[in-house]
Amino acid sequence: MTKLSMVENGKTRESAIAVSKFASEIRQNLWKIVLVGIIAGAIAWVLMSFISSKYISTATVLIKAQPDNVTPFQQVEGYDSTRNGYYETQNALMQSRVVLEQAVRSLKLDQNPAFIGTKTDSASANDSEQQRIDRALKTMQKDLTISSVRTTHLATVSYESTSPQLSADVANGVAQAFINYTLALKQQKTGKARDDNQQKLQELQQQIVKQKAALDAYLAKEGLLTFRGVDGFETEQMGIVTNRLADATQRRVAAESLYNEVRAGRSSGSVISLPSVSNHAQIQDLRIALIQANSALYELRKSYGPQHEKILQAQERIRAIQDQTGMALREQQIGLRQSYEAALADEKNYQQQLEQQKANFQKMSMKRDGYNDLKLTLDKTEEMYKVVYQRTQELTLPGSYTDADAVIYDPAVPAERPAKPNKPLLLLMVVLLVMVFYMLYLIVKAAMDRSVNTLSQMQKRLGLAPLGEIRRFTGADGRSNIRNLITNDPLNADIIHSIRTHIILHQLPLKVIAIASTEGGEGRSLLANLLANSLSFDQKTLIIDMDFFNSDGLSGELGSPKAPGVAEVLCGESSVDNVLVTLSDRLDFLPRGTSRVSSLLLLSPERLKPLLATLRTRYQRIIIDVAAVNQSQDVQLISPVTDGLIFVLKAGLSSSDAIGAAIDKVTLNRGVVIGGVINQVVDKNLETKEGLRSLNHHTHELMNSTGRA
Repeated sequence: MTKLSMVENGKTRESAIAVSKFASEIRQNLWKIVLVGIIAGAIAWVLMSFISSKYISTATVLIKAQPDNVTPFQQVEGYDSTRNGYYETQNALMQSRVVLEQAVRSLKLDQNPAFIGTKTDSASANDSEQQRIDRALKTMQKDLTISSVRTTHLATVSYESTSPQLSADVANGVAQAFINYTLALKQQKTGKARDDNQQKLQELQQQIVKQKAALDAYLAKEGLLTFRGVDGFETEQMGIVTNRLADATQRRVAAESLYNEVRAGRSSGSVISLPSVSNHAQIQDLRIALIQANSALYELRKSYGPQHEKILQAQERIRAIQDQTGMALREQQIGLRQSYEAALADEKNYQQQLEQQKANFQKMSMKRDGYNDLKLTLDKTEEMYKVVYQRTQELTLPGSYTDADAVIYDPAVPAERPAKPNKPLLLLMVVLLVMVFYMLYLIVKAAMDRSVNTLSQMQKRLGLAPLGEIRRFTGADGRSNIRNLITNDPLNADIIHSIRTHIILHQLPLKVIAIASTEGGEGRSLLANLLANSLSFDQKTLIIDMDFFNSDGLSGELGSPKAPGVAEVLCGESSVDNVLVTLSDRLDFLPRGTSRVSSLLLLSPERLKPLLATLRTRYQRIIIDVAAVNQSQDVQLISPVTDGLIFVLKAGLSSSDAIGAAIDKVTLNRGVVIGGVINQVVDKNLETKEGLRSLNHHTHELMNSTGRA
């Protein structure tokens, strides 16, 4: 159970975080925080009076998304603003050295002492123009800010200077230098392109002359004519022969058809019915005459007999016409044969001419290929010449005009008010920062302060039950004087009586109580004396001095330091009654005595336990003053034979870690720590009602005594 209690107490101490102490620390030192802020503000105001005012002017540059289309001609330098990084590139070019150097030259900053310095030594006097420009450029870059406006085509050029006019001039100068530089680059490229095109134009013109001469020489060498192309004449001739051959073939086919019909052996009646024969004039006349003779014979037969002379004459006439028709048909047949033979000969002639033209045209194809190669080269050269000539005229007509890729959209103007420093705001910031840092210092100091100054801190950091507090009595020196101040004043005495009440009401029968502390001088003997006096009011009480390391302890205060006491009793050299000192009717004192052996041997449980058992039968309460835990191990030998132990802490003396380690030593040997008492608590840290009443009473007495004086 003891070990479990130790672990639980340890957890309590480790998990106790006094957050309120930070606010309390700040509240207690609030006047210091305000005073530090006032001092810091006064110092900052004096220092700010030496700071020069700075003016900032800003020029806004619009970077074009596409070139201006003020001429119908294509420009040499184009750009695509949709490409990734275009505007970032323009912004970076605006900050390039060549642009800034051009701005320095145009603004003549290399002649301004504010930019090149006011040195008068010989080295500075002999600086070259470029060295002065470099110094002015470095000076300008320190106060120059160029940035792009996010998600826009705008860029801002800002300059900070003690002169509002100079800040505006530099901002506008840098922006204009960027525009002029990009414009000069475009004009330079345009001029170079024009010169290159003119040179190329001359070269192409010479090539055209040479290629035309080579083409003419080829035509003369091959005997070619350029009539509708190099093969136009032959093509025309072949077309004529082809048409004539077609006509001759048609005539031959027609003549052959007629001739074949006539030659097929048809009768005269069938032959004469052929259109080509019947349409002949002679045949038509003979047929008319035959019709008329047959008609006359028919009429004569109506009047005369078959043998009549007129009938016979008419018959003879018909036979004569038929004979003449047969002769005409035979002549017509001979004519058709002759026409067929003529048409056939004409066809063969044109066929021979066509074959000859084909052979000539095949020979012409090889010459045509050579001509076409030369002609194609010449045409391409002439086409390129036209393109270059047109581009040269486009570059020449606009003259020196080229539109800039950026414009000053909003020029910088001299600022009416300085941008920095904002002295009221800066002063406020300095004061607030100093106050905040001082508060942080107080918080860190409070966080790092592990000392115990109040009962609440003792409970949170050590896990000890708060039994009471003894305030610091100013002007009282010595333990006896403090004891008299407490015991002689009822309000002061309530501080000890409240501790007595805790002991009486405790759940354990606390008959034997040890008073311990971490270090010596923390008020252990004072508390033992005061508590024994309080308990002796209605109970038989014994106070024992077992502090063998403090020569000026209770034995020196309540008796004689050399008087025999508990040491002699434990050694068997004397009895309790012989060394006991009676202080009052209900209070006795057992001195320390003089030990010739170590207290670790003297306070062994075999010696100490029988003694305390005897004393328990004679006294209702026994208070033991033991040595400090860090002085010896006496308390570890004494605590197991007691009913409980009270830890005395001097406010602010030891850290909670050291006190916790001392408590752990005591509890390690089955010692029971019933609570703690804080000694010499300053007035502002008092928390108990008894302590506050004592403080108020003391303050009231001081005021009354001062008034009487």
